Amino acid sequence: MVCVLLVCGLPAAAAQDVPDESPDDTPPPEELTLKTADGVQLAATFYPGTKAKETVPIILLHMFKRSGNDYSELAPLLQSLGHAVLVPDLRGHGDSTQRRKIDRTTGKVSIDTLKAASMSKNEFAAMIALDMPALKQFLIEKNNVGELNIEKLCVVGAEMGASVAANWAYFDWSRPPEGNRKMGQDVKSLVLISPEWSTPGLPLRTALVRPPLRTIVYDTQLKKAFRDPDAINFRLPVLLDFRKEVSVFIAVGKGDSRALRDAARLKAMLKPHHPEPASKAQQDLFFGTLDTSLQGTRMLGVRGLELEKYIGEFINRRAVKRSFTWAKRTDPYDRG
Repeated sequence: MVCVLLVCGLPAAAAQDVPDESPDDTPPPEELTLKTADGVQLAATFYPGTKAKETVPIILLHMFKRSGNDYSELAPLLQSLGHAVLVPDLRGHGDSTQRRKIDRTTGKVSIDTLKAASMSKNEFAAMIALDMPALKQFLIEKNNVGELNIEKLCVVGAEMGASVAANWAYFDWSRPPEGNRKMGQDVKSLVLISPEWSTPGLPLRTALVRPPLRTIVYDTQLKKAFRDPDAINFRLPVLLDFRKEVSVFIAVGKGDSRALRDAARLKAMLKPHHPEPASKAQQDLFFGTLDTSLQGTRMLGVRGLELEKYIGEFINRRAVKRSFTWAKRTDPYDRG
């Protein structure tokens, strides 16, 4: 069964909630501007981690018409647990409202303004195709200098942000290796807060019903076994399905019937990919209903709900306590 957090799942009071570190030991946050492939200037705040190559990287994605400021309390809390936290304003939101274009013929620079309320479905889809790759590229650079382990990547999203997170997880797991070059499969856990079934340009159904990519990988060990160094590598079909590979925590306020229905629908579609584990330590799908009509990031910082504690413990179980080998990575989006 899928465990309901408030009954038998993640404990609200995790032992690691508040570390015994002085504020001086915590690196200060860094204000960033990251450029997407189509020229959007993404504003973001990065909270460096403190566990070097064991550091879990976390991306926090906000709701529609809101910004990364929604996570002003959660981000430093997660950083205090040792995690590296990247909090962007997605395109058209917060301070990410300008797109810089250069005319290749004249060299003239023009600026477009993006506003969330008037963005097309294509612009929302570009959050997955263009914003998220820019964020991941930044984290890969931090990975390569030993400041975090990109293999432990966790994405947290609320409402619209949950749709971006789920759809991008599908995209990340659909990038097959190129020879020995790993291109994706880095998202290992998702926290989806009040996920919405229908968001313009970002429907959850797209990620959940598309068949997983059956890709071809090259097995050099098989080639070596046949003792023929000139032989073409054997091609093995492999299903890369994020629905079963990624741990998921769904949280929703049970006082809103529509939000509860959407969250329960998502849980039902994921459940077949997460069979009952042999032990609770192996459980990788959690469903939590909180006693409130509030939804999304509005549930953060509310006395008695303790959503932050549940998120922290989920990441502890499904990222910190699991072993993923650190390796230096090339940029999977580099086309040069």
